[in-house]
Amino acid sequence: MAAEVLSVIYPEVKAPYDEIFKQIVKGIEDEYQGPIKLYPLKSTFSVTDTVRQLDQNNEQMVIALGKSGYQVAKEVYQRKSVAVGALPIQPNGISGVSLLAEPKVLFDSLRLLAPSVKRVAVLHTPANKWLIGRAKAQADQLGLTLLHIEVSDLKNAVAEYDSLLKELDPQTDAIWLPLDPVTANEQVILPKLLEYAWEHNLVLFSSKPEHAKRGALFSMFPNHYELGKGLVFMVERLRSKEIASSVLPMDKMQLAVNLRTAAHLGFAYNTQLRNNFSIVFNK
Repeated sequence: MAAEVLSVIYPEVKAPYDEIFKQIVKGIEDEYQGPIKLYPLKSTFSVTDTVRQLDQNNEQMVIALGKSGYQVAKEVYQRKSVAVGALPIQPNGISGVSLLAEPKVLFDSLRLLAPSVKRVAVLHTPANKWLIGRAKAQADQLGLTLLHIEVSDLKNAVAEYDSLLKELDPQTDAIWLPLDPVTANEQVILPKLLEYAWEHNLVLFSSKPEHAKRGALFSMFPNHYELGKGLVFMVERLRSKEIASSVLPMDKMQLAVNLRTAAHLGFAYNTQLRNNFSIVFNK
């Protein structure tokens, strides 16, 4: 029996952002053994026309990338096997691999880079509650304590951070900034926490790639090629009904480390450990 056509829907974007989608598509092409039909979407694309094309070609397996792909996925996921990627999605009925990092990947890196840390504090909004549930279980397995605080808005987050910082012990505590536009706000929260962490020798780590460059000890960024392979794995199993609809965090991540921050905190990393760093920052 011939393999089904796999439809890959993704936005056409300008360099350098197109490299993300090129890497994901390369992973898809290397992983999938059957025919692949690419649907690059211009900014003026029509959701209706794209859905009509999928239906006319009777294509039943779809990988949808980015915001444009997600718009199409919303229209077809109830009657086709669909996996969404390249977005920080949360469980809502549509399957996919979220850009949100699997907490265990972060915690494993934390244990390598700052082994004295025993407790991790994280503020989150209700949208990330599903991820915090995973994080709690994974922290327990690794012998870490997770202090998680839910907040409703930026004002609430600032107040909670003010209280939290008075309680933390820099010797054994760390702050995790999740991929959350409120609790990791770039204009208000991040500068405040970076300054405090530097002055008090507190470990600050993040799920957002750019934060290591700005002074967090480390952050994670997606391996887009591996994401492509993972999306194939998911959509094939959705099609064969081996798995139910689900959203998974990304577990194929790369590590960015700020060596200046590490030195300031008193950490020195040997060559063997440094070989695990995908990107290093020295300022």
